[in-house]
Amino acid sequence: MPLSPPTLQTIEFDLLSDKAVLLTYNQPKISNAFTLQQYYDLATALTWARDTEPIIVVVLTGAGKHYCAGKVLQSPDAGGPTIDQEIAAGSALGQVLQGYPKILIAAVNGAAIGWGCTQLWNFDLVYASSVAFFQTPFTRLGFVPEGGSSYTFPRVMGRPHAMRMLLGSERISAKEMYVSGFVTEVIDEADRERFVAKVCEKARMIAGYPEESVKLVKELTSRGAEIAELRAASERERVALSRVLSGDAAKKMMAEFAGKSKSKKEGSKL
Repeated sequence: MPLSPPTLQTIEFDLLSDKAVLLTYNQPKISNAFTLQQYYDLATALTWARDTEPIIVVVLTGAGKHYCAGKVLQSPDAGGPTIDQEIAAGSALGQVLQGYPKILIAAVNGAAIGWGCTQLWNFDLVYASSVAFFQTPFTRLGFVPEGGSSYTFPRVMGRPHAMRMLLGSERISAKEMYVSGFVTEVIDEADRERFVAKVCEKARMIAGYPEESVKLVKELTSRGAEIAELRAASERERVALSRVLSGDAAKKMMAEFAGKSKSKKEGSKL
């Protein structure tokens, strides 16, 4: 029986084999920055792959130049989502991502900013192209960490590396993220199509291994205790984010950032 993935507005499906699927963020005009719809679509796509028995490996990448440039920044006054809507959508997606039972592989091409970076902790393998970079400019924009990154970044990278991103808002290269332990491998390929093809080949290889072995490795290396800590950190971040987003400083930064992006005829993104 052929697999029938759902049709979504912001996510494309490509079956790599009968056991592996490629999901692609498909909003390249805004560098795949997250809208509310993309939160809903990614949750739907991951739920479909989770509940589809033959699938054991899921690859996620971004169409165009960038993997994911964070979130679209638009105040409710300008027609954007409310703070509560934004947090609810992110939390719902987080519940699907955290403890995901199948193999998750990220193919990071170009920018992985904000949410596009923080959610990578949930992946089993993170491959980066040679031109990929990572940034969480929360403090620069008057925000606070999200996605549980106040817990996961220090846990994976150590506090000094984590603070470069969470406090310093620095742009970090793929090689530096590999050294810090956040990236599995940097693939020496600048061309997006060739890079994604190489990652998909790795996915097909893993999907072709004995299924029971793959499932047991995932189970044995699961991070149940860490996920509980992650969810606790996410709740602390939610409270802090609600506080800062209600303040004048964050509203001013969002308005300024949105204005600059609009003047460049680009989507406004974190």
